[in-house]
Amino acid sequence: MRTLLLTILLAVPALAQNSIFPDKATKDAAKQLEPAELSADNRVFLKTKMKLHIKDMRDLSIAVAVINMAEVQRLAQGVANAPRLDRNMGPASQLPERFFELQDELKKNAQTLSDAGKASDAQASLAAYQQLVSTCVACHATFKAQVQQPPPKK
Repeated sequence: MRTLLLTILLAVPALAQNSIFPDKATKDAAKQLEPAELSADNRVFLKTKMKLHIKDMRDLSIAVAVINMAEVQRLAQGVANAPRLDRNMGPASQLPERFFELQDELKKNAQTLSDAGKASDAQASLAAYQQLVSTCVACHATFKAQVQQPPPKK
C-alpha cells in the first residue's frame, strides 16, 4: 500500500508537468561516461558512504513530488551541508578526481534546490531537483557498477 501511494505521489506531478526524474537525454549522456577504476578498499568505502544518501534522497523526492517547500529546503540544505570527503585523507585520497568533481557538483545543486525551496518556487525546485538527480546518475554511472561488483580476480 505504501509503495502504491508513493508511486501515485510521484506520478501525478510528473503527468501534470515535466518529470522530476532526469530526461532520456540526461540518462543517455550519463551512460556514456567511462567507468573509473576502483580498488577493493575504495569499493567498500564508497558503498558504505552511499548508503547514507538513500534516506535523504527518498525523503527529498517525496518532498519535491508533493511540493512541500519547507521540507525541500530543509532536506536539500542537509545534503548541501553534509561533510565532504577530503581528497587528501584516508581512503578518499585514493579516489579518482572525477569523484570530487561530482561531490562538488552535488553540493552546488543541493544548495540551488534548497534556495528554490526557501523561495517556495515549485518550478525552480523541479528544475533544481532534476539537476541534483542528474549528478547522482552521472556519479552512479561512473562508480556504482564497480561498487556493486566484486573486484576482478588476478
